[in-house]
Amino acid sequence: MSLFNFSRLTPFERLLSGLTAVRPGEGRGIFLMLAQIFLLMFGYYLLRPLREALILAEGSPEVRAYATGAVALVLIFIIPLYKMLFDYLKQGGRKSAVLRWVGSFFITNLLFFALLVWLDVPVAVPFYIWLGVFSVMVVAQFWAFAADLFNVKTGQRLFALIMVGAALGAWLGSQVAGTLFALLGTPRLMLLAALLLSGALYLSRKAERAVPEGSRSLPTRAVASEPAGLAQVLAGFQVVLRSGYLLRIAVFVLLLNWVNSTGQYILATFASEYAGEAVAASAGALTIGEVLARFYGNFYAWVTALQIGLQLFLVSRIFRWVGVRGAILVLPLVMLASYGLIYLVPVFALVRLMMIAESAANYSIQNTTNHALYLPVTRDEKYIGKTTVDTFFVRFGDLVYAGMILLTAELLGLDVGAITAINIGLSVVLIYLGTAIGRHHRKEIRQNLANLPPVVNTRLPDVYVPAGQMLVFTVPEHAFMDPDPGDALRFQAGCADGSPLPGWVRFDPFNHSFTIRPPAGEQDTLEITVSATDFEGLSVESGFSISYGPDPVPRFIAVPGAPGPGSPGHPAAADAGTVAAAPAARQ
Repeated sequence: MSLFNFSRLTPFERLLSGLTAVRPGEGRGIFLMLAQIFLLMFGYYLLRPLREALILAEGSPEVRAYATGAVALVLIFIIPLYKMLFDYLKQGGRKSAVLRWVGSFFITNLLFFALLVWLDVPVAVPFYIWLGVFSVMVVAQFWAFAADLFNVKTGQRLFALIMVGAALGAWLGSQVAGTLFALLGTPRLMLLAALLLSGALYLSRKAERAVPEGSRSLPTRAVASEPAGLAQVLAGFQVVLRSGYLLRIAVFVLLLNWVNSTGQYILATFASEYAGEAVAASAGALTIGEVLARFYGNFYAWVTALQIGLQLFLVSRIFRWVGVRGAILVLPLVMLASYGLIYLVPVFALVRLMMIAESAANYSIQNTTNHALYLPVTRDEKYIGKTTVDTFFVRFGDLVYAGMILLTAELLGLDVGAITAINIGLSVVLIYLGTAIGRHHRKEIRQNLANLPPVVNTRLPDVYVPAGQMLVFTVPEHAFMDPDPGDALRFQAGCADGSPLPGWVRFDPFNHSFTIRPPAGEQDTLEITVSATDFEGLSVESGFSISYGPDPVPRFIAVPGAPGPGSPGHPAAADAGTVAAAPAARQ
């Protein structure tokens, strides 16, 4: 059990409270995690156009396709090595150790690539494969670190906020990458990315220390060690295969990537037809490349804008309204609606609109949900299981997609309508799998941490205010308690009969204080109710009365447990120095 501390929120925490529930003291940790994922994504998006430029300058589109497939093959060999590294580091006690070791490995690689480019050594293919591995490995380590750092309640509240840093880093990196590439050149751009990654690793140590005790993760159950030999080599995959929960997540992620990649193929098909028509209508004034470049630039601008908007204003609310169990179904339902409409009305404008919605939902709601799925599992499953799913199974989805397109479009000659119908069927399967995963996630939460409602820890004292004068009454510290570690409370106040507060009573939900100025010359008693609501909507109420009337103030009646005149919990007149009195105890 933990008492809710009514100490003042910092200005940054008050800003974040407009987006989700934030506990006092969490602001610094949130800022450091935001900055960390921002630097990671910013650095990665600086390297993405560099990868494309190198592979197309030194190779060809066919070489690029082969290199994409090679990423999944490389990951088969990397995952067992990663498992050995995790087993070596997990006894050390530092939650950021795995992220720092993996990140340092990739920084060293990047410095080596910069040296090779400076020496005019061709690096296009190995660098393309390396960046494909980097993009999934390092991001997976960050979110495994976050799931290991925060407890379940805190992660469900804050992951949506932290994802804003990822969205902003990706947006800014994609905006300035072309300019920096032209300005710095390849080796210097690699060095800049290495510097950004180093900054992110430095912040991980500080973030680990900045998270307050009530927001930290709880100890998880230990797992038996795996035997040596071949079983040890395959241990990374065994962590996933022996857990029905992780196996469902792996299949879900694979199918999700398959459907999304197929959707991009459908969009590209319609976009190519649109570009051909636009070139024909321009009588040669435009080229297909120019039309497609303009279209995709506009497309990704809308996707990024919608993604940031969803991340800021909707994702945390979806988690609060329907939890992870409901959030995991949002994207499959969007996909089902999108491909159903595209199948019925195969018009380019509709395809564009639906794919913007799907991509934005994928990058915001679904990404946040995917990371939150690992909050209630063991450390091995958070690191080994998540890394295996987010690397190998994601990339394997690319291979399945490529094989399906080869079979349906090239060998069988099926049109885009038939491929859309396949995506409709896969979306239904995703809804079924998402339902099973959400049910298992809820079961894990209930086994480890059932959500309990907040309770009143200290009764609120009644107050007396001289009519016509102003008083500031602050709710006593520790007045409410939430039994769930990491949960945060939101506060509201109103009249006991359910009506809003009158104009002469104002409540500040951040400072938990009332500013009271009763009408001059009047005398009465107003019953007030303060409600405290946790992240999942469970609430408790506590009431007190505001009595107001003539001045001088009536004789103060001492009440056991109530604050006396001059005490920190007692309200004081702001302009006249009058001390409010509690005329009677509330039973």
